[in-house]
Amino acid sequence: MSLIKQLWLAIILILALASSGSFVLSTLSSKQYLEMQLQMKNNDNAVTLALSMTQLPKDPVTLDLLLSAQFDSGYYQYIALLDANGKPLSERVNKNLKTHAPQWFINAIPLQVEPGIADIQEGWTQFGTLKLESNTTFAYNKLWDSTIQIALWVLLIGLISCYLGGQLLKKILKPLDDVVDQAQAIGESRFIMINVPKTKEFKSVVNAMNTLSNRVKKTVTEESARLEELRFDNNYDHVTGLMNHDYFVKKVNASISHEEYFNEGVMVITRILNIAEIDQKLGYKETNQLLKTIADALQQLCEQNPALSASRLSGADFSVFSNQPADCYSLGASINSVFEKVSNITGHDILVNFLTISARITRSDTAEYIINSVHHVLDDIGTEGSNNLHVINSGELNQYQDHNLQEWKNLLTSALDNKRVKLESYAVVNQVGDLIHYESPVRLQLASDGKWFCAGEFITWADKLDLINRVDELVLQTAVNSLAHGAMPIGLNISASAICNPTFIDAAMTTIKQQIQIADKLYFEVPEQSAFDHLPEFRKFCIAVKALGCKVGIEHVGTRISRLGELHDLGLDYIKIDASVIRDINKNEANKTLLRGLCMIAHSIGVIAIAEGVQNNDEINALKLLGIDGMTGPGITL
Repeated sequence: MSLIKQLWLAIILILALASSGSFVLSTLSSKQYLEMQLQMKNNDNAVTLALSMTQLPKDPVTLDLLLSAQFDSGYYQYIALLDANGKPLSERVNKNLKTHAPQWFINAIPLQVEPGIADIQEGWTQFGTLKLESNTTFAYNKLWDSTIQIALWVLLIGLISCYLGGQLLKKILKPLDDVVDQAQAIGESRFIMINVPKTKEFKSVVNAMNTLSNRVKKTVTEESARLEELRFDNNYDHVTGLMNHDYFVKKVNASISHEEYFNEGVMVITRILNIAEIDQKLGYKETNQLLKTIADALQQLCEQNPALSASRLSGADFSVFSNQPADCYSLGASINSVFEKVSNITGHDILVNFLTISARITRSDTAEYIINSVHHVLDDIGTEGSNNLHVINSGELNQYQDHNLQEWKNLLTSALDNKRVKLESYAVVNQVGDLIHYESPVRLQLASDGKWFCAGEFITWADKLDLINRVDELVLQTAVNSLAHGAMPIGLNISASAICNPTFIDAAMTTIKQQIQIADKLYFEVPEQSAFDHLPEFRKFCIAVKALGCKVGIEHVGTRISRLGELHDLGLDYIKIDASVIRDINKNEANKTLLRGLCMIAHSIGVIAIAEGVQNNDEINALKLLGIDGMTGPGITL
């Protein structure tokens, strides 16, 4: 039983005892008062009547008439004239004793009144004795009426006391609601903090739980910062602050493998042709400063467009990768302009000679293939193409790439209206191989009886045409229907626009509530970038869906490790660590340390860690030793 219920029962019991005691005492007091009044009336009337009879002749007829007159004029139950031996000479009895008080009340509270007795004198001798009892019906009526009145007042006062006590209890226990909410949140691995109440007992509890939450947040934040530093040391170039070659290759390959987000992209590689000459004339320090200036400009360009990421592939080669479709020439020209701005080094008789190559990437490509192909082109062109931009094609566009917006709108609308959608199933398993859930990327059939397209091929167009929420709603409805028909747990990718759209969230809540029994088998996954870019909205989304029993996780974790401490109060169920960290984990000691730290952070806030993009048994064995909780990827089967 809850504390509030116990306090209410205690209050009600105390009020009941106090009211009952007051009621009983008031009733008994009224009873005693009426008994005393009746006793006085009996005594006074007996004495008065006996005195009158003493002064009259002792004629039986006269005395009987006086007795009868007194009985008729008064309110008596019994009057009797007894001789000196106790024999009745004359008596009157009232047999019409009616009262509106119930008999059980009369039996429960009997009025105990002695009859009034007085002696009648004849000269110096005693003639007889007068015995008189007043009628008690009026007393019972009065006692019953006063008892009912007292009971009503007691009930009214009790109700008022309950109301006032309830308001006071609510005010006193208001901090307890916050304490209970915090305790429940901590039980759900949401380490929230609340204001410290003034109540002494509550203050101690809240201080202890706030300290726990703060310690968890501090631990996660400090560990995240340490891991971010480790990630930078191992995956970034120390001179420019850009990604190094190995990490960039893994990052690009991981993006290409994310079929739900990637269809095609662009890679631009720029080579400084005379880096040796620049280094000789400027010196090591100033050359590094030049490289840092270039890197800062590229990084600024990437910050303006989240789809871009930059790398220093080698001493003289820089690269920018777009994981979204882009115009090869426009992007290459933007990169070219960055190098043009620093081509003339002020104060030195030297120019920066560079060559830029822009290439399109499709899902059939790999980062290694594109980089090697571009390097061959750079080697072939040599210094002849100095400060020029060259565009090369590495793959063919899909059949709908050149369609205009209206054509895409017609195709997408037709597919959504006719619900030509399905979910694929890729297993996510724990360390012993048992299923956690199925990753379920969406497939959309744009034309009837046509090809099924993965999300990366149409999601950009759906976003441009403001159809992304319709896609999300249809995917959710499809998943709920599948689960309602006995499907295994499903993990759905949710777009940033969905978690920021209250209309979608309301529609999702309604859909799930209609099949509430499947809620615990529905997993929502939000990309790391979307979660951190829209953290307040993501927090509200988590609260809404987790209240129904659904699971929530963040996927592709790897680039914003330093911000993991901000997730301590969300109550996440899992994180999926990006394939760029997992790739060749069995050979990469630095990433082993990074992954071990990520698992520790996840476990400290009650979250399971799942590895993405696992390819082979060597990676699986290494991941098990590092403490990973789950795995998914091409190398995972049930």
